Amino acid sequence: MQIDVEKVADILRHVAETEVMPRFKNLATGDIREKNPGDFVTVADEASEKALSALLREYLPGSDVVGEEAVSKDASVLERFKSGNPIWVIDPIDGTYNFAHNRSHFGILVALVQNNVTQYGWVFDCPGNRMAIAQKGKGATINGKKAEVRQTAKTLSEMVGMGGGGQAWHFEPVAGIVKEVLNVRSSLHDFLNFAAGDADFVIHLNKVTPWDHSPTVLLAEEAGGYVRLAAENIPFSPDMHKHCVLIAAADKPRWEMLEAEVYPRLTKKRA
Repeated sequence: MQIDVEKVADILRHVAETEVMPRFKNLATGDIREKNPGDFVTVADEASEKALSALLREYLPGSDVVGEEAVSKDASVLERFKSGNPIWVIDPIDGTYNFAHNRSHFGILVALVQNNVTQYGWVFDCPGNRMAIAQKGKGATINGKKAEVRQTAKTLSEMVGMGGGGQAWHFEPVAGIVKEVLNVRSSLHDFLNFAAGDADFVIHLNKVTPWDHSPTVLLAEEAGGYVRLAAENIPFSPDMHKHCVLIAAADKPRWEMLEAEVYPRLTKKRA
């Protein structure tokens, strides 16, 4: 499966320019609704997913799509992972809460999966014009420069992390254990900061999903990171849609430190 990663990146840029950014800070009240309490969708999400689905299928004939908004309407869409077809996994706007509240931490996530293995990932920070591209076994770039996780923090007290899957107060139990946990309500920005060497770890509470984590986990791994589900100590796979805690760290020893000291405190608070 030969993919021109820059052509796909251009598709994301085009959809951002035509469907997403013109609606940023221009949404009417009726353009926003809640799928579930606290889980927002906007007309921009729906327009972005529709455009991306059409353009990506056109680019790769015979491929199929698993999109966040399609799954929210029909969970059987997830069954497409069982086919042998290449699957585009789409988060049309990651960080919808931010987008709907005029905050700039959002973007587009796309992965290309085959046989339940993420082969490519695109992570596009639309407002910041940062494009990260990861290819399995071949590394990752951010705006054309090699992406590498940082290895400087030796102890938990030195580590600054990104916390997702909850709000800032969910991470209060680890104050004093790690240096800081930043909560920006966007998987895209959590993992982009990690892969850029601007954070030492990522912890996502609550759940993993194909669209939030297929492209971002590949980015983290190809930037040199070690990513596993806490407690289970298993890798993420694109068909996962389940409650769990995901930890990304610079390497296995640091991951084990986070799982041993941070994970229990966060899960105890939520119990």
